[in-house]
Amino acid sequence: MEIKIRGINPHAVKKIDELAKEKNLSRNEYLKNVLEELSFIEMNDNVNDRMEKQIQINNIVLKKNTDSMDELVNVLKELL
Repeated sequence: MEIKIRGINPHAVKKIDELAKEKNLSRNEYLKNVLEELSFIEMNDNVNDRMEKQIQINNIVLKKNTDSMDELVNVLKELL
């Protein structure tokens, strides 16, 4: 798939070319890598957000289970 970008500041293009040269890549290959990394970072951020929400939910459930277990232990102690 192709992406064409117009109107880039010449100074930015020069800097991109320098960065690409440092990595022994063509401008195209360098920009391709940067864009792909950017998309993976975004996907990773979304996964991290979902994981964080799930961890919060798990913590709530664990707290409720712990409270229930503590209550059960207390009832059992009273019966014995």
